Amino acid sequence: MIITRNWLNEWIDLGGRSTEELCQTLNKIGLEVSSITQYCMIEKCAAGFVKAKEQHPNAEKLSICTVDIGQSEDLQIVCGAKNVQKGQLVAVALEGCRLPNGTLIQESILRGVKSQGMICSSTELGYPEINDGIMVLDGSFKDIKPGTALADIPEFQDDAIEIELTPNRGDCLSIHGIARDLSAVYNSKVKIPPVLPDDSEQIGIGRILELSVKSGVNASLVYKVINKKELSGNTLIDLRLAMSGNDVKKSILERYLSYASHASGVILRAYKFGIFEEVKSRSENPYASAKMEIVVKKDENNLDAVFGKELVSYVGVWQSENSKPDESDDLVIVEASFIDPYMLGQNGARNAKESDFALFRALRGSETNLDFGLNYLSILLNSTSKAAILTGTQSALKEQPLKQINIDFEDIFNIIGAQISKTEIISILKNLGFYPVFKPEQNLLVIDIPSFRHDVSNIQDICEEIVRIVGIDNINSKPLEFVETNRINGVYNNFQKKKFYRHKAVAAGFFESVSYIFTDRAKQLLYGFECVREELDIANPITNELNTLRSSCALNLIEAAGNNIKAGRRSVNLFESGKVFDAARGEKTVLSFISSGESELPSPVNHGKPKEIDFALFMEKISAVLGNFEIIPITPKNRFYSPYEFAELLVEGESIGFAGRAAASKDYGLGRTYICEIDFEKLNYERKTAKPYSKLPSVSRDLSILVSKKTAYMDISKCIKDRAPKELKEFYPIDIYSNDSLGDKQSVTLTFIFEPDEKTFVDEEINAFMEQILEGLICVLKAAVR
Repeated sequence: MIITRNWLNEWIDLGGRSTEELCQTLNKIGLEVSSITQYCMIEKCAAGFVKAKEQHPNAEKLSICTVDIGQSEDLQIVCGAKNVQKGQLVAVALEGCRLPNGTLIQESILRGVKSQGMICSSTELGYPEINDGIMVLDGSFKDIKPGTALADIPEFQDDAIEIELTPNRGDCLSIHGIARDLSAVYNSKVKIPPVLPDDSEQIGIGRILELSVKSGVNASLVYKVINKKELSGNTLIDLRLAMSGNDVKKSILERYLSYASHASGVILRAYKFGIFEEVKSRSENPYASAKMEIVVKKDENNLDAVFGKELVSYVGVWQSENSKPDESDDLVIVEASFIDPYMLGQNGARNAKESDFALFRALRGSETNLDFGLNYLSILLNSTSKAAILTGTQSALKEQPLKQINIDFEDIFNIIGAQISKTEIISILKNLGFYPVFKPEQNLLVIDIPSFRHDVSNIQDICEEIVRIVGIDNINSKPLEFVETNRINGVYNNFQKKKFYRHKAVAAGFFESVSYIFTDRAKQLLYGFECVREELDIANPITNELNTLRSSCALNLIEAAGNNIKAGRRSVNLFESGKVFDAARGEKTVLSFISSGESELPSPVNHGKPKEIDFALFMEKISAVLGNFEIIPITPKNRFYSPYEFAELLVEGESIGFAGRAAASKDYGLGRTYICEIDFEKLNYERKTAKPYSKLPSVSRDLSILVSKKTAYMDISKCIKDRAPKELKEFYPIDIYSNDSLGDKQSVTLTFIFEPDEKTFVDEEINAFMEQILEGLICVLKAAVR
């Protein structure tokens, strides 16, 4: 965004502040100045009136001009510009003048004719190019007459300031927007142009134009009709446009529109009157023989499109070349538009095949007060040319949703870190265009957000506005007050729990496997796993093989194990922590393990021939991760597991998961393979507390009993627990033996550990404990001492 100092001063009183001070202020309020270009008229350059123009006798492209510079004698100047004409007021570099490029002007002979100066173009005077010829000093420069030194004309002493705006500050893509921000700093009012009353001598727009807006259109539109037959150019407008980086090679009308857009922030376009469809003949109309209709509707790209006899524009995006007025068009239609930038972006405007100047403004948020922009344009046309402006407008305004924020002043003070007077805060917000209302009984500030501030939505945004106007340097720093809050919560505990069991699994020799929560529905059905109901399943799977949510980690793990065996591994031990889903798509976290191949690495101990993994060894590995648990043989619910080696895992009588041999291991090129899946939520993870222990020595006893081969260890364990004295701290099996001589019996040897509380045990006490336990085993399980 480029502004000029003089142009900005027309919108806000800069109070004699220097350009350097102005730029410092802009930087402080977040409008970063990237460059400054100073324009200063050279000395010995005066206004001259072309009294006569004759063809040079010796050169077709040269003219001999008689120029009045307010002195007793006129100057004779040879000029090569095509646009020099009799009756013009022009810029003349006098003898002794040195141009910005270093050229010294002296009396000279050009093709045999004396030339006493130089009629200059804007570029020759050090200004941007505004046309292909000399610079004509028209009525836009006040108090200029022949002989006036141009260095004394304020309009020629100007500075162009380029500001780097962030994409969210579309409200500052105008002179008005910059002035509005400065008004909050300088605490002065923006000079808003007065509303220009309609010319009662002009006809109403409704007699020649009709607007039809179809449903679904999101844009706000206002149309005005202008007769530009007597429209004339304006050098000051062209000069300011060129200084601010705008294209001045457009038509006169387009330059007026660009000037009004750059000043007001409203997006303005002009259309040929005849490009629209005729809806009614009006031969008595002094301007047009027909009444035209503008149709606005959604097109196939979901963009708001303006139609006449053909598509003429996309609102805020693009305009067809056919619809732009040319010099032969007297009657033109001027459009002011606004469309929500977020909606415009969602509708794919960024991917439009063609776009123009409007898209840059529209996507960042243009001015929403369309009448404001049209009024400014009308004032320009009325004050600088004889263009006729028809009365009234045709409009279709989309109501903008009101954004309101309720803020406690204490919250503002806490966020900013300083006490700022409430009056100052309210004044700042008002100057920035907000609508604050203070409710003293609640110490509450109710703020209506103006529609042009699309970037403001919460209290942090409001505080940012206050701080940038007050100035961060004006807020006293405070020592950091650091208060640590309790960060231990459910999420943290779950993270630590998962970390704990992952580390234990690694310590037990397992490697972590990571896989998708998706799997192949056909494989789940093949092995009898529960599947998510089809109406709840994935609508757009990433691949055909990952087309459903898994109900178990088993398929993922066994596939990973198979890949490892194929890669030459002799032993595979993997674990995975992840989500699984039931038929109703309810989810839970499980901790799953798989072991396949050899039970350990080859070593001298096993003579290089380690045994294959079996259920007992697998359970020993799982116990190293989970701790103590009991197992109960059960029947699997699917065909994936073997019914002969499958068990439920219990901790204190509650089921926490299952373990078993994978019957489908051969399908994946695996030998004997075991899988365990644990409900992660049921795993114990409590704060570890110290418990008292006896300082007296513990005593252990072994007991071998004969029981039926059909007797499960859980039955033996239950019987012992029911009859055991409180002094029994733990017991566990150490051997199971059977042979033909024992018949249908098996020998089970158990170790019992007794721990005294008050005094050391004597043999009689230990024998009594063992008799008590043995009596229960004999009575309940028909056991016998071996």
